[in-house]
Amino acid sequence: MGFGAFSSLPNYNLKQHMLKELVNIFDIYDNTIHSVHEEVEITIEKIGKALGLSWKGDPFDDKVFEKDLSDEDHAVFKMFQGKSQAELTRLVLHTPVDTEANMMLFKRAFFIFIQKCFLLATSFSNVTPEALPTLFGIETTRERNWALHVHDFLLDDDNILPRDLLWKEPKGT
Repeated sequence: MGFGAFSSLPNYNLKQHMLKELVNIFDIYDNTIHSVHEEVEITIEKIGKALGLSWKGDPFDDKVFEKDLSDEDHAVFKMFQGKSQAELTRLVLHTPVDTEANMMLFKRAFFIFIQKCFLLATSFSNVTPEALPTLFGIETTRERNWALHVHDFLLDDDNILPRDLLWKEPKGT
């Protein structure tokens, strides 16, 4: 999957008011950060380069339709659907990789865990439906367009709180 760029990311401790300001200067409709100094368009290529992810290749499916899954894939889907971050953590840490089946379970758990904790992070404690399509086609993971997956998630209105819930100007300013 990549992740090569993670090693070069500095360890920032951003204050909440800085994050709120970043939300306020990001325009979801034109996909641009409008700062005092410049405008930065957020592109799939920029996301890919910043995070060390592939920005070319086949996209993941938007959704998983349970009725279209084989019995085996349906069991995999149900195993991860609604799983909490704590459950994912335990699964990643305690799954042995001694057999082919356990290796596949570990890979799936790891990909869902990385999305839940970082790539598709939300304030919800359970796995989001957007992460579930990555459970299938694990063998082609490196060729998939991970940057597009993250980009689409970030720009999905359902994943963004209305600005008035995120930031309210103090009264009297």
